[in-house]
Amino acid sequence: MLPEPLGDELAPHVRVITRKNGQTIIDHQDDASDVYVVLEGSLRVELFSVNGREIILADVGKGALVGEFAALDDQPRSASVTATSNCTLASIPGPTFKQAVLAHPQTAEWISTRLIGQIRQLTERVFELNALAVRSRLHCELLRLSLDNGVDDNTAVVSPSPTHAQLANKIGTHREAVTRELGYLQEQGITEQSGRKLTICDVASLAEIVRAAAGDIELIQRANQARIGHSVEARGL
Repeated sequence: MLPEPLGDELAPHVRVITRKNGQTIIDHQDDASDVYVVLEGSLRVELFSVNGREIILADVGKGALVGEFAALDDQPRSASVTATSNCTLASIPGPTFKQAVLAHPQTAEWISTRLIGQIRQLTERVFELNALAVRSRLHCELLRLSLDNGVDDNTAVVSPSPTHAQLANKIGTHREAVTRELGYLQEQGITEQSGRKLTICDVASLAEIVRAAAGDIELIQRANQARIGHSVEARGL
């Protein structure tokens, strides 16, 4: 959600809209600049190659902010955004958002910190795509999902979990490679799949696999900060 005083300043300009599952919210390269806050539901930020291949950049839910890039730099949309469930959104005119967010030091700092966080995440992914094998990229994505969904007693539950095809689209591979590696991880007792519920049964072991392959990347620092397990801390992760 938006911080104060930004939320109060923008409230008179908000238009509440609803969209159905599968509807497009933002078109890639469109000139519109409205900013959206997710009040209910979920969205997918994605790109499509010329041959129609889907590249998933992020899945976001309640409280998320999307569309701020075009509002801030007056450039065309950098990605498409699609509803992945029936959703309710707060729509804010781009120029109004830009003026309000830059009007106060605390809100300008908030948007700067937010954008830096996105750059850090993209840096992780660029490293993974260029330096890691497919299986290691999947391990990184599973660890990221674990941290985003919360770790309790060295276990994380992702529900509903991404399909194997969606995971493949996130890490730049094909569905069969994801299915094969998830099967191996399940044999090792690290993951367990039941329908659309994915349980990471041993987050500490998964984190060590990532550490061995990727070294000291930002994702590992996040895992360390989350204190995901005594075994991880004891080994100096």
